This record gives sequence, structure tokens and C-alpha cells, in this order.
Amino acid sequence: MPVGRVICGCGRTPNQLDIRHQVQIAASGGRILQQSAVIVCSDVNMLPAACCTLLSVKRNLTNADVEFLLLGIDLKPHEVAEVENFGRLHGMAIRVLPYETPDTGLQARGRWSAATLARLYMDRDIPDHIERLLYLDADVLAVAPVDELFTLDFQGKALAAVDDYVMAFPEKSGARQRKIGMGEGGRYFNAGVLLFDWSACRARGLFPRTREIFKERSHLFENNDQDALNVTFDGDWLVLDPRWNTQTGLLPFVDRPAIFHFTGRKKPWQANVPWVHRRMANRYADDLRNTPWASFCRQPSRTDRVAGFLSHVGKQIGGLTRLARMRAYFSNS
Repeated sequence: MPVGRVICGCGRTPNQLDIRHQVQIAASGGRILQQSAVIVCSDVNMLPAACCTLLSVKRNLTNADVEFLLLGIDLKPHEVAEVENFGRLHGMAIRVLPYETPDTGLQARGRWSAATLARLYMDRDIPDHIERLLYLDADVLAVAPVDELFTLDFQGKALAAVDDYVMAFPEKSGARQRKIGMGEGGRYFNAGVLLFDWSACRARGLFPRTREIFKERSHLFENNDQDALNVTFDGDWLVLDPRWNTQTGLLPFVDRPAIFHFTGRKKPWQANVPWVHRRMANRYADDLRNTPWASFCRQPSRTDRVAGFLSHVGKQIGGLTRLARMRAYFSNS
């Protein structure tokens, strides 16, 4: 194939990133270079937090040549421009991949909106040259170097992830796995931080398969796409150290967290920020200063702070047995 001719999969028109990749191939004498990307999915409601997520990864990368992608769910042109302006303000390029919620798309259950299922469609928009993909929820922040994730040996697996907190409770995790159709004795991951061997995912059609699984079994899924992904990748994922997805409940038991995942309904940018994440509130406020999203962060009042502390102490005292089981499991993971 002549170097000047660019071919993209799925009949897509080649974009600048695809063309840049062809130039890199030519410059390397035809040797294909592995390309990596970080992606978050967000509608307008979580857009400020999602941009802070990408920025936190950029700040914690040293040598990796990584692209930053945002799957923008039903975003308007001025909202896309705000994302791009945020990137320029912080010296990074964020590429928005437009995503429109399909009228006949998958239906979420419980407290999740249809937007939460967008990541099950992201295979349709990821540039063809991407071979390694780090997916992050929009309520995630990198707080330590993450270069290691972009050189990790997948050991033949298509995915690397961290156990969900539920794995500390065998009765509960076993019941969930049986209900959704997973094999006996497996492990169940949290889907807030997912490192994909994207080449393997593409070649094996793992995302179309996940969409089919969701259509067939969504009535069984309490955790929506997280359940569906666990069924698809059952037995085909590499277990990462909990520091790569330190969920809120795991924080006391994880040494040197690299990625915080603010699980639960209360987030650091809200006035009722959980006590354990109170210091992260300032990080969001600093990153969103001088943007149209400065008001996204709600400063807690003195009453809020006292209430948060008392709630934290109450949970520690009232959940000693639960905490002991989580400590026993995740301290040895």
C-alpha cells in the first residue's frame, strides 16, 4: 500500500489522528508504533469533572505519548468548544468524539441514566490506530505517576482492572456473579478504571458482544454496563493492584494510591464532600478556575464540614466488621 494512501476501518473518513499515525509509520520505516489513549465519557452534567480527570492523567505522565479523548454525549457545539478551551488553558489537547444517544439504544436501570451506557458504544469512535486504551469514569483523579499502565504486560488478557469492593464479601459477590451468569470462582472488577488491550478488543468483537449481552440480560443487571462487561471479560482480565482504582471504601487499606475513584453518591466537588476526600475539593476548584465551570464546585459550609466528619466517624464505628473484611481482602490483593 502506498504510504500516501490512508485506509480507515468501518468506512470512516480518515481524520487527522489517523493521518498522523500513517506519518509515524512512514518515519519509522514502516514499523507500526503502539499508540495509547485515555478516554472519559460524559454528558454536559459531568463535563467539568471529566475534563479534570483527563488533566490529572496528563499531569502524571512523563514519557508516554498518549492521546486524550472525551466521548461527548449529546453535547452542543459551544460545550465542545468549552472542552477544547479547557485543554488549551492547561496546555493539552482534548479531542471530543461526538456521541448521540440512540433512540433505540440500550436502556439503563436504577439510578443510572442512558448516558452511563455510552462506553459500550465507544468502539465505534476510537481512532483505528489506538492499540491500548485507558478508560476512566468522570469521577476519577490520577494522583501519582501512571506511566506504568502504558507499558504493562497484559499477559495475553484483553483487559486489566481492579477488584470491586464487593469481592471482600464472598457471599455477596458470589450471589451477584451467579445472578448475572458468570462462571463459578471468578472475580468481579470495578469498571471505573479499565485498561484495554484495544487491538484484542477490536479483533475479537468484545464490545459488540457486550452490547448483545446487555440486551439479553439487562433485567438481571443491578450495575448495568459494569455487570455486562464482567460477563464479557469473565476469566479474560488481569488483576491490578488496588492502587490503580482506589475506590472510596478502599482508601484506608491501600498503600500509595495512584488513582482515586470517588464512588458513591457524594463527590468532592459537592458541598457534602465525603470527609476522606475533602482535600480533593480544592484540586477541582483550582483546575476549574478561569473557566465557565468555576461554579461547578460547591464550597462546604462549616456545618457541612462538621456533619461530614461526624458521618465519617459514625461509619467507621458502625461498620467495624465490614471494614475488617475489606482490610483483610484488599491489604493482601
